[in-house]
Amino acid sequence: ATNVVISGIDLDPTLRGTAAGAIFCTTTLPITNYRFRKAMGWPISPGDLYQAYLPTVLRDIIYGIVRNKVMAGLVSMNPERAGTNAGRFVNMFITVIASCVISAPGNELRGYCLQAPDKKLPFFEFFKPDKFVRSTSVGALIMAVSLGIGTLATPQVERLWGQVREFLKKNPAGYGVIALVVLGNIVAASRRRAIDDASKAKP
Repeated sequence: ATNVVISGIDLDPTLRGTAAGAIFCTTTLPITNYRFRKAMGWPISPGDLYQAYLPTVLRDIIYGIVRNKVMAGLVSMNPERAGTNAGRFVNMFITVIASCVISAPGNELRGYCLQAPDKKLPFFEFFKPDKFVRSTSVGALIMAVSLGIGTLATPQVERLWGQVREFLKKNPAGYGVIALVVLGNIVAASRRRAIDDASKAKP
């Protein structure tokens, strides 16, 4: 949702990616950390809601920058193909794979920062290359396929949105329904991140 909103603003890909990553992290991290600490059975204080903010926001900013730059590069290479269903899927798949892989070290650093103080391992004991490669590969593949399929629905969604806008002009209360849908997507994404963080923090 953040990338869709930011994409409508005329910005350099680097600035657009930075803004998208920073906004997404800052708005969703409290929910993610709350669910993570609750799943771990740890106490929760207001300061804990932004625990590991720096590695998380850096990860999301890197993801956003790579995603915007790679997508722009792929589209410029073959604009005609980018307008087809196959082109949209391939471009999104490659873009997400690249974004996830390049930003993946941020996941390890975040997991390292989220360790319980009394069980904290040194970084080189915490970092396990085989686990890193496996989790990065699986996570990137799942996200690339899901977003690749999702981008195929974009033209249909655009047509639907035109109809929705006309409906909202006549029924302003419909904005509340849209807000609830967006919030549900944010909570679902935060839940997945919390589960991933919990698995990484366990020795």
